[in-house]
Amino acid sequence: MKKLSFLQRLERLPTLKLAVPYLVTLLLAPGLPMSLHIFQCVQQLLVVLVLITFCCYLLKGRIRRYGYIYGYYVSVVLFGIFQFWREDPLVTISHFSHIMTDSYVVKIIEEPKMKRDIIRFSAEVVGAYQKGEFVETTGRLMLSLKSSQKNSLQFGDLLWLKGQVKEIAPPFNPMEFDYRQYLKRQHIYHEIFAVFGRYKLINRKETTAFSLTGLALQTRRYFLVKLRPHIKRDEHFAIASALLYGSRSDISAESIQVFTNTGTIHVLSVSGMHVAVLFGFLSLIFKRIAWPSYLRWLPLILLWSMIWIYAFIAGLDPPITRAAIMISFVLCAQHFKRSFSTLNSLIIAALLILLVVPRAVVDVGFQLSFLAVLGMTICSPLVEGFLPVKRPILRLLRDALAVSIAAQILTTPLSLYYFGQFPTYFLIANVLVDLPSTLVMYLGFIMTINPMQGLNDLLGFLLEHLIAFILYCLKFIDHLAFSTIKVEPMGLELLFLTYFALFSFLYAFQWKDKKYVWLGGCCTIGILLITAQKCLENKDVERFRVYNTKHELTIGYFKGGRGIVYSTFDSLQASGLQYSCGREIQLLTSEKVQFVALNGRERKNYLVTLPLGNIAILCHAVETMPQADLVIVRKNLLNGLPHLLKQIRPKLVILDGSNSMEKSRHIQRMLDSLGIQNYLMKDNFAYVWDKENL
Repeated sequence: MKKLSFLQRLERLPTLKLAVPYLVTLLLAPGLPMSLHIFQCVQQLLVVLVLITFCCYLLKGRIRRYGYIYGYYVSVVLFGIFQFWREDPLVTISHFSHIMTDSYVVKIIEEPKMKRDIIRFSAEVVGAYQKGEFVETTGRLMLSLKSSQKNSLQFGDLLWLKGQVKEIAPPFNPMEFDYRQYLKRQHIYHEIFAVFGRYKLINRKETTAFSLTGLALQTRRYFLVKLRPHIKRDEHFAIASALLYGSRSDISAESIQVFTNTGTIHVLSVSGMHVAVLFGFLSLIFKRIAWPSYLRWLPLILLWSMIWIYAFIAGLDPPITRAAIMISFVLCAQHFKRSFSTLNSLIIAALLILLVVPRAVVDVGFQLSFLAVLGMTICSPLVEGFLPVKRPILRLLRDALAVSIAAQILTTPLSLYYFGQFPTYFLIANVLVDLPSTLVMYLGFIMTINPMQGLNDLLGFLLEHLIAFILYCLKFIDHLAFSTIKVEPMGLELLFLTYFALFSFLYAFQWKDKKYVWLGGCCTIGILLITAQKCLENKDVERFRVYNTKHELTIGYFKGGRGIVYSTFDSLQASGLQYSCGREIQLLTSEKVQFVALNGRERKNYLVTLPLGNIAILCHAVETMPQADLVIVRKNLLNGLPHLLKQIRPKLVILDGSNSMEKSRHIQRMLDSLGIQNYLMKDNFAYVWDKENL
């Protein structure tokens, strides 16, 4: 049989013609200028163009050939722009942000989570009170409610609340997690904080209507409650909850970091592996049942239903939705005895997800999930070809290694782009984790449906020890030398060149075309040259930071892989410090960081001496103060400040986040009148200094 060419194989993927322009449009859409008028023009043009394209399709000759083709692709592009922007507040007239009010009615659309005395959840704003009248609205909001009582709120509750809505703040520090962008993907652009007494529960009877999401959350809660008595340690139960149903909110930050550093974080997010395990578990059970000939369709319906019920219970995140769609294709192909194309089903799964949730295209989980499956589809046969094995046990090990390597090949560049780190021992970690985590899932599923408490106690004992084994192995690997390689996140140009080189080499190997070897080699040389240039530029560079850690103060100085951090936080591991600047501190230092604690509770002045100059930290007025190159003003210090600045004679004054906005503006006007350069830190980006002297 003649081997198909590359173009012939592409022709067997008909959905590719729709997926490529739609995907590219969604990726480029955020950079387009948008307003309500432009969006309405796009809508009208899309309708007109679809009608013209349909008419061209009905005609013959060149009009059909060219008019239909061009009209089709332009329509897909316009549809992609419409899909991306359709729920944005800029183009939604009924969005609550367009109404001047502070009184809202909201519906809880996720399971509320309580941490200390703060209840946090997202909600749909169904209405607002404006001048005493109720106005129907649309849009989503992130709520933080302060309460001393145990969380009694649940999915579907209707609340009245009073407070000032504000936009989600952008990241204020280098390499800080972009929480605003994360919420934007869920069409959440605003947040509100309310204390007890400024919100109340509206009659819950009005919110008990049937809801698939509510039913899914209740089912997951039921399964977890049934599982809880049989697992003693809280951390082990939290990991079991994540492995089974993707609920990882209770896992400690230390455990999350261990899974991340070893490249096994995917097992804690319900994904294709989890769906495949459930599919294998159910298939094994159904194969043991002798189905009558008139019920041959029943296993298909039961498997399909259970897979989607499980996906719904786990939250329908892009990775699990993709897996559920692909396995649905597998089930249909097996039942109707048709051939199955993994690539075609992968493209269809991506299209279906992006049609429903267009902004999932910029979701890291979506991108990594699809690239991992694409890598397993394309690269696994190549890896297996390098390692021919005959014995079944060795073949099983070889296949596990091939899948892990193949998935890592295409996901590594994206991981370096987003996170700037690579798990060196990912192969060992995945081999050690995959089998125990699969057994944990099997045991968990059995415990979920098993009514015998004695057997569940035994299974829970085994499950807990398996989780303890997983944690022990991962912590051991994480403490090995060079277990995680951390580098500066690569730029878009390097990301593009890396993927271009990878696909060139893969094409050359698959189709025996030497031209693409040279093309991939040229890309590799370009990658090395750009990387070498950046390394030379960053060699022995001094970096100074005054991080925006809100009411706390954090100063960092870095050079040659060494660093010293002064902070009013108690330690370098403080959660607030780690969230704001921990990632950059880890990246800029290859050795242990020297940490100096400053007492932020007392009104005390400090003088910090660094190679680039002296820094005066002022919290209260004193009679004398030595000269310094930089002054940081804290805690609304205003009285006596002009006199102090005349003594210190700084080149720059920074007003940090502990000052109120009103006082900061007042001090800033005073500094401007004195001709002193200043920088306002409140609701602003951190002060970042590289290479130049103060």
